[in-house]
Amino acid sequence: MIQKIRNSILLKLVCIVLIILFVLSGTLYTSYLYVRQTTQKYAEGLADSLLRQSDNAISLYEENLRYNAESLYRSIVMYNLTEGEKDIREARVSSYFSQIAYKNREIASAILYDNEMNVIVSLGRTVDMPKRQEYLRTGEDLNADKYVADSDEYFYAFYYPIYDGTEGSSEQLGMCVFILEPWRIDGTLKNILNSSAVAMQLSDSNKLDLSFHTFGGISPELTMQDLKTDKDFVYREGNWQNGLRIALAVSVSGNTAGSVEVRQMIMGASIIILLLLAIIVVFSYSQMAKPIHTIERFIGNSIKHPERRLNMNRTDEIGTVAASLDRMLDENQRMIEEIKDSKIRLYETELAQQKMEILAYRNQINPHFLYNTLSCMRDMALINDENDIAEMAMALSDIFRYAVKGSNIVTVRDEVSYIDKFARIIEYRFMGKIMIKTKVAEEVLDKPMIRFFLQPLVENSVFHGLESKMDAGFVNVTIEGVNHRLEMVVEDNGLGMDEETLERLREDIKNPHENTGIGLANIVQRLRLFYGDDYTIKAESHVDKGTVIKISVPDHMREPSDHLNNEG
Repeated sequence: MIQKIRNSILLKLVCIVLIILFVLSGTLYTSYLYVRQTTQKYAEGLADSLLRQSDNAISLYEENLRYNAESLYRSIVMYNLTEGEKDIREARVSSYFSQIAYKNREIASAILYDNEMNVIVSLGRTVDMPKRQEYLRTGEDLNADKYVADSDEYFYAFYYPIYDGTEGSSEQLGMCVFILEPWRIDGTLKNILNSSAVAMQLSDSNKLDLSFHTFGGISPELTMQDLKTDKDFVYREGNWQNGLRIALAVSVSGNTAGSVEVRQMIMGASIIILLLLAIIVVFSYSQMAKPIHTIERFIGNSIKHPERRLNMNRTDEIGTVAASLDRMLDENQRMIEEIKDSKIRLYETELAQQKMEILAYRNQINPHFLYNTLSCMRDMALINDENDIAEMAMALSDIFRYAVKGSNIVTVRDEVSYIDKFARIIEYRFMGKIMIKTKVAEEVLDKPMIRFFLQPLVENSVFHGLESKMDAGFVNVTIEGVNHRLEMVVEDNGLGMDEETLERLREDIKNPHENTGIGLANIVQRLRLFYGDDYTIKAESHVDKGTVIKISVPDHMREPSDHLNNEG
């Protein structure tokens, strides 16, 4: 990877840009964390402050209720009336309660109990005291329940125990209960919280969702449990205060004025810097890397199109290099033509030799004489330490032995072995420039297939796709089994075909003719002969990228006629 970076201007530039981005990202991320930490601390402080104010407000309200409860009960104690004067006593208590209720409109009812939980006086709205609440409190209690008979709403109740109060006495005289409408406590808390983005839930030990309110744009559809687990909220809950508890969820983003703008500024700055860096990369690519790649591609295609020239109208360093390359191509044009003519003559010689070999085969030259001759050549090469020649002779001997094999049907293992020997000869012939590799799934090695089925395709890839290519090339042969079928692929990275040639090839696959010149006619005819219509053959090719031939046939062979099993 380091070597690639050293050899590429574009990669060097990309590395510099990445380093800048890394430093910039670290700076922006640090700023973002600082802003978030600051807003988080502010929200935590606000939550603690609002919770203290809410607890203090309820404490002050309890103090007022405590005073009124003491006064109301003492209004009975200070008038030591007889039993016959009960009506007068209740009238006096009712009058005093009216004064209290006038000043505290949320007090819906008042009930006075003696020490035995007998009702002394019941004032205001009719109260249906729940059974679970009918016991004498020894300490203050503030809770919520369904206290009013004609309402299903929850009302608050303040229980205040009354003691003798004389010096040295701790005797409990009874208990005063105020039934309170919820709007006063809820309203008091709303006045404290409505200027902030906060959610409030008031709970008691019996019912943990007495009231839930949201302020500052927080959706009322959310629950306190949702906000408690939300990272954008700071959750605080107070202690149980006489049976009630306040829980708050303060929005971090909603209570920090300007933090959103700061984050937006950071994001905007990041986008602008990224755009500038992108402009630098695009400029560098269009002015440096792209022209260099153009020159590289031109050099790669110069053998196919020696008449073409770059003709770059540039006066900078890249233009100077392009002009020098054009002059060099002009000077070497004659040499390239000579090399091309030599290749043509060499190909014609090899073609004539192949025709002679075919003619010899047709004339039924004794194969044993050929095997013995090649074996002799191999032994002589080994004696003279010419291992390469010995290996080529052995491979050629095996190829001829396979060629005269009687059956048209062989195993995948046999065909692949033949291709491997052919590959060794090609490797020696082109001095390692062209490599043929086979990759076969283990489970298909013993499956039947047509003899000499893939070798013509491999030979086409070598001589039509790779021989004229300047760079090294490869041919990959892959065979695997998929759903009881043999999936075969012959792929090369040769010169490829243009769209017009590829279309002609595909038409020849559909309607094979003997004059296709690429050996596919015989292959398609043999496919039809052995598999009927149960086969597929596809061709894909791109200029200067290579060609791929894909063939799919059943992994079993239908019974051929007897005359197909032997060479004619």
